[in-house]
Amino acid sequence: MTRIVACLTIDTEPDCDARWKQRVPLEFESFLRGVPLFLRPILDRFEVPPVYLVTPGMLTSVECCRLLKEELVKGAEIGSHLHVARGIASCQEIAKGPRGTYMCSAYPDEIEYRELKDHDENIKKVLGVKATSFRAGRYGADINTITSLSRLGYTVDTSVTPGINWAVKGGPDFSGYPEQPYFVDTENKEFSSASAKRGILEVPVTINGKRAPFLPDKWLFYRWLRPSFMTGLELRALVDDVVGRNGDRGIVVLCMMFHSMELIPGMSPYVRDRLSQKYFFMKLERIFGYMRSLNASFLTLSEICDLMGEGTNP
Repeated sequence: MTRIVACLTIDTEPDCDARWKQRVPLEFESFLRGVPLFLRPILDRFEVPPVYLVTPGMLTSVECCRLLKEELVKGAEIGSHLHVARGIASCQEIAKGPRGTYMCSAYPDEIEYRELKDHDENIKKVLGVKATSFRAGRYGADINTITSLSRLGYTVDTSVTPGINWAVKGGPDFSGYPEQPYFVDTENKEFSSASAKRGILEVPVTINGKRAPFLPDKWLFYRWLRPSFMTGLELRALVDDVVGRNGDRGIVVLCMMFHSMELIPGMSPYVRDRLSQKYFFMKLERIFGYMRSLNASFLTLSEICDLMGEGTNP
């Protein structure tokens, strides 16, 4: 019998505006208010342990760190999330600049490794935990990113967006990548291969083709397990399709994502007012409830890695 496993991953960053421009000086209302007031009651109701993939800017806020530690006690996982040039010392200055770059193409390998290492060490210092899961900012990871993560003791990456080609913007091309978790073949420098038997587990964001075949080949027109811009019916149909397509597997993984900024109106392009905020949380509750009706288990990324077991591809 196929087991359905679901994971909630949240890119956790300082506040932005409706154009995704980070606010200066850094503000944190979306996380500090959004999590305890709106998100946490839903997580408790459906027993969902979130994975907060945190950026360096979050670690500069004492209140954010306090809340993250409280979330840890409630079963959350803290992972790492890093954009280009978001170093600790410069995060206020970088917030004024552009965000349109990808780590895997913007940095030489050793500089990318150093950036990852600095953020990893700061998570340990400030939050007292060793992060083992990672998502690259704007999904900008390649095989060298995964190799660096392996050197740093990470066990899970969740940067792959199956079927989407970011190359036109300078990012990776994930066309033809597996849609279900697989161990990355770092030995042969192959990011898209599902032939490895151990190493870092890639847990792709759940994406299943275009919303309609005639739509342009843009990321927004793909079917994401993401309540930001998908309708409730689309989310449910996506879950059904992914489970149906992978019915011959022992485990089917559903990886949802959204940003912490989407919890409060006016801090993302998707949740612009109170009405759209209400709709966002309504969709979130309904898809959690539907997955529960399918007997899905909600796990963190590290728990999924443990479940898969080193040495066995799902």
